[in-house]
Amino acid sequence: MSLVHVAAFGEEFSLHSFERQQLSDTYYSEGTAIGDFNGDKIMDVVYGPLWFAGPDFKTSHEIYKPVPQNRDRYADKFFAWAYDFNQDGWDDVLVNGFPGTAAYVFENPGQAGHDKHWTKHEVFDWVSNESPQLTNIVGNERPEFVCTRDGFFGYVSIDWEKPFGKWTFHPISEQVTAKRFGHGLGIGDINGDGRQDLIHSKGWYEQPEKKAGESRWLSHQVSFSDAYGGAEMYAYDVDGDGDSDVITSQAAHDFGLSWYEQIQNGDKRTFKQHLIMGDHPSLNRYGIVFSELHSVNLMDIDGDGLKDVVTGKTYYSHHKGSPMWDAGAVVYWFRLTRSKDGVDWVPHKADGEAGIGRQVVVGDINGDGLNDIITGGMVGAHVLTQAKSSVSRAEWAKAQPKKYKGKPLPTVEGATSLRGSKAPIAGATGTVPKVLEGESLKLKPTGGTVNPQGMGNFKTDKWSGNSHLFWTGGRPGDELKVPLKTKQKNIDLEIVMTCARDYGIVQLSVDEKPLGPPIDLFDANVITTGVLKFNDVKLTSDSPVLAFQILGANPRAKKAFIVGIDYLRIIEK
Repeated sequence: MSLVHVAAFGEEFSLHSFERQQLSDTYYSEGTAIGDFNGDKIMDVVYGPLWFAGPDFKTSHEIYKPVPQNRDRYADKFFAWAYDFNQDGWDDVLVNGFPGTAAYVFENPGQAGHDKHWTKHEVFDWVSNESPQLTNIVGNERPEFVCTRDGFFGYVSIDWEKPFGKWTFHPISEQVTAKRFGHGLGIGDINGDGRQDLIHSKGWYEQPEKKAGESRWLSHQVSFSDAYGGAEMYAYDVDGDGDSDVITSQAAHDFGLSWYEQIQNGDKRTFKQHLIMGDHPSLNRYGIVFSELHSVNLMDIDGDGLKDVVTGKTYYSHHKGSPMWDAGAVVYWFRLTRSKDGVDWVPHKADGEAGIGRQVVVGDINGDGLNDIITGGMVGAHVLTQAKSSVSRAEWAKAQPKKYKGKPLPTVEGATSLRGSKAPIAGATGTVPKVLEGESLKLKPTGGTVNPQGMGNFKTDKWSGNSHLFWTGGRPGDELKVPLKTKQKNIDLEIVMTCARDYGIVQLSVDEKPLGPPIDLFDANVITTGVLKFNDVKLTSDSPVLAFQILGANPRAKKAFIVGIDYLRIIEK
């Protein structure tokens, strides 16, 4: 059991925890759904080809033939929603596959048919965007399916006389977005006119008063991401001032969670970003950082009347391509609080192993009045069941997350593109004599990995030994330390590093004393820095250390923060 949260109401102190139950350890789908599939008025869980009967979820039934998915690729089922489409009293399952493929409804056969596979109906030919949603957008009694198709934002209406027939797409924008993928999509009333608007990472579309399905909606350009977009997006009055703010993750496969405060000045409407969590511990008030927030839900977890953010790590979402990809399959919820000091989102870890997929579902799975969390993805399917208990004031205080008191985020202020003369590589050997080759170093950085990388294929420059030490996966604040094996107290240093489009800005220091300003390793071509000379370096430790610390990246760089070390030379004086 994971102890995750304490809430205080007057003199009553309550503690919330989540108990994890794994339904399956097989990768079948990136999403889950909850519904009543056997008519017993108890919630069940669907995960890919299987549904698990509540309340104990120990018995599974096949919807279609189970085929385990390749974790080094992607599942053929991404999203699922439970809804009684034909109004026969039995919840069916809507499934959306890999982005750019069709959507299907699996028709619930009813109690007598649960020993057979369900009938599959293709209802829509092309679902894009990686956060489609089954929700009510145009004010009808029944939901629509919100997604993109062929570069158009829009929604899909259902013919409720023939719900398993072909559904109709209504484009509300011009052809402005990704034809197949795309990150960031939501529904909410931004301008307070009582109609739901469509939100995306670059703004929002205002629903017209009439003929919503026949019109292009008015586009409002707003940057709701400092990257490429995240997951589900929400319009919610975060600060309690009466208007709708926007909540979103910043980059589905990277870092960032924010809320955007709506500020109205007459007819002008602007949004101010407030970062909840970034890519460094200092960017969260409580030092929390994790990556791959590919799904976000907004629900009241602790019952205080305010909606909280539920998210987590979409473990292995881009396999080993995302930063901190192997840092743990966590699930968190961020409790919204309001006070005279403003808004705070207090993080609480619900679990450390379940992770999330492209969907994280929140709902009362067992009818006890508490919202639970249901996840499915690369690490299988899990139910995180919430429990609540009364505690003393002392227990309440002890369980509160502590404020971050660690190192601040490094700054790139004063960074320079320091470059030196070409390395004196000997023609006969292809090396520089009497140097410490970077690729020979056996080091472990605080983040990421280091490996030798051959550089012979890059013809724009030359590297000693045609190789360098290649540090990838590091983030701002991470360090790589190189012991300096010398007994002298005063030395000169020569260092050659690599530059390219996806390289970072680094601070060099010896015994924690900076060697000049930060060095910007960005360049349009793959080249070396040349020989960087640092004279009269005073060593204050008996075991001196040269440190490379990543500070950030050039605004024009691809934010991979790579560092390459060709060689070092210690010149004893």
